[in-house]
Amino acid sequence: MIAVIADDFTGAAELAGLGLRYGLKVEIDSNHIKNPDADLLIIATDTRSKDSTKAYDEVKKITTDLLQNNIDWIYKKTDSVLRGHVLNELRAMLDATGKSKVILVPSNPAYGRFIKNGVYYVDNQPVHLTGFADDPEYSLKSSNVIEMLGKSNGLPLHLVSKKLKDLQEGISVADASSLDDLDYWAKMLNKKIIPAGAAGFFLSILKTMGYKTKNDREKEKVKYGQNFLFICGSAFSHGRIAVEEARMKGARICEMPDDVFYYRRPFENHFNKWVEDTCNSFANTTKVIVEINQPVIKKPGFAKRLRMETARFVDEVIKNVRIDELFIDGGATVYSIAQQLKLDKFLPHQEIAPGVIRMKVEKKPQLHVTIKPGSYSWPEEVWKFD
Repeated sequence: MIAVIADDFTGAAELAGLGLRYGLKVEIDSNHIKNPDADLLIIATDTRSKDSTKAYDEVKKITTDLLQNNIDWIYKKTDSVLRGHVLNELRAMLDATGKSKVILVPSNPAYGRFIKNGVYYVDNQPVHLTGFADDPEYSLKSSNVIEMLGKSNGLPLHLVSKKLKDLQEGISVADASSLDDLDYWAKMLNKKIIPAGAAGFFLSILKTMGYKTKNDREKEKVKYGQNFLFICGSAFSHGRIAVEEARMKGARICEMPDDVFYYRRPFENHFNKWVEDTCNSFANTTKVIVEINQPVIKKPGFAKRLRMETARFVDEVIKNVRIDELFIDGGATVYSIAQQLKLDKFLPHQEIAPGVIRMKVEKKPQLHVTIKPGSYSWPEEVWKFD
């Protein structure tokens, strides 16, 4: 069995989609290992939203638990643009496994994200000049990958290119600007090295290990349920543009009220009115979009409170309206909703588009949850509001 430790839920789902593409039986669990029955077990954490010490402790415990199971190898899924506590989580895996080397390949050239001469680019722009600079919790101020990773606190940190013949001890961050580069680094792996990085590197490892894609993948058709609830929790601007386009087509949009966003009194009255309006919307349509159409506020704890209120909101709506299809963007939002609904085991079964994964839920068999990273777009087939 292959194991993955992901630092957010959408990253976990993205790798689940790759597993499905290669015919693997996939399971996503939240923060624990609960009688896994899978070829690919993915532990979805929320460590990116926690402090560095808690992230280290959690990853070390999960790694230790995985080693006690029948695991062939463990991959550390990091954010592709290195947000979060990347170095500390890799340190935790080194400490838990007793290994001394990590190859970190966060590039994802298929999506225009690559590292060249130690500089991270997104669509040929240095990453700190893109929308990632406005992330409410991890705004990027530099495109130099060593600076992006932050202080290593004594952990050896190296920038490596394909001229390298062997890895040094510590963490080696790889230059990679093409799919061939990802394959090169995948072929360098051995049992003494912990592989880490984005989805593209994981895909190259699967190919290098001899896994083959399913022949019938293109024939898969998605049969959706009736009522759709979209939760747009990402701060990325193109996601907001998509919502505005849906509004122009007549979609029902239920925005988070200003009074809920700013936590104004009487808060519960404002919150309950938001829930009521959303539930009532399903009397006239089967697709409702919920959006936080507000400015990005970088005040400590503000984004976390919004996620918790959004999760509580989803819980209340589902108690009052049958929801067959729940669509969520943004990994931290997904995790908060999963915790609020007490959902801890997900069974991915359809990759609607790269990074967009539809899953069954063990505790709610009538509900399907489809998630994607906030920086990705929803495919047209689900974003129709005729």
